[in-house]
Amino acid sequence: MKKKAISSVGIFALPVLLFLFFSLICEGFGIHTLQIVISQSIIPTILGLAMALVMLCGLMDFSAGARVILGSAVGALMAQWFGLAGFLIGCIAGAFVGGIIIAFLYRLLRIPSMVVSMGVVLVMEVVSYKLAEIGGLTGAVKISNEIAAFGEWPKNLIIIIIASLIYYFIQYKTSTGCRIMACGNDEVMLKNMGVNTGKLKFTAFALSGIFCAFGAVVQSCYSGQVTVAIGMVSMSMVFKPMMGVLIGMQLLKLVDNMPLMIFIGELTISIIFNGFIALGLTDNLQNIVLGVFLLAVLGISGNAGNIAEYRRKRAVRREAGTV
Repeated sequence: MKKKAISSVGIFALPVLLFLFFSLICEGFGIHTLQIVISQSIIPTILGLAMALVMLCGLMDFSAGARVILGSAVGALMAQWFGLAGFLIGCIAGAFVGGIIIAFLYRLLRIPSMVVSMGVVLVMEVVSYKLAEIGGLTGAVKISNEIAAFGEWPKNLIIIIIASLIYYFIQYKTSTGCRIMACGNDEVMLKNMGVNTGKLKFTAFALSGIFCAFGAVVQSCYSGQVTVAIGMVSMSMVFKPMMGVLIGMQLLKLVDNMPLMIFIGELTISIIFNGFIALGLTDNLQNIVLGVFLLAVLGISGNAGNIAEYRRKRAVRREAGTV
């Protein structure tokens, strides 16, 4: 019990220490920026929830950003006719249908998920762009201030809590969630147990659409508009969520709560980037840091087994040397 309590407190150590560090060295960084830091970590966390279900299956999905933009475009278009209700229904329908489409294509075509997701990104970006044109807009979909107030601070905290609770229920309280986690660990064993892993992966992609719908709502309300562009621009939205998920997977060793671990990862990333902004770093330097950070996280995550084995062998050698 004591060890569990220490682990629960320890997961907050990194973001807290980073926040204190930047507060000390940056004049424009402090307690007054806490709301901004948390707000900027909410959207990546929700997108991380969408990506986590797919990544736990051992797949890679770059379409989450495109699905969020599609949901925002459909929601903004329907908001012109049906107000807030139309906006919410449009965001849910657009993002969820996007999840069903990529799930169907992945199972039908039987090609790598990365290839399918990139193809879907191209198509959905064009569809979103055309929907924006139908709404009389070009380059961005916009919503009214009254609708945008639905997802403003602190209401966006309620939205992320609801999304996290839904994710927690799916992963930890349903047989589907348990099988998704098992699929990423040992798909062959799962097949030998009689589980249809193809159907399971379809379900993971489809369920990810739920969280893309949450993301579409929060993204639209955050600034009152969402940029719509073609040429895989939406893929830039998935890198921070991906890093948060990878960090969360490593933190699961301390506390087995995926939504919370993803939030801790995204909060850490948000603190780092806001700290760099306070230090006056340019966008180019921030992108370099993002790239290096992504490589570091992927490297540690991909070699976790080798690192653990190295530490085990080192401990064995140390014990042998003391005998």
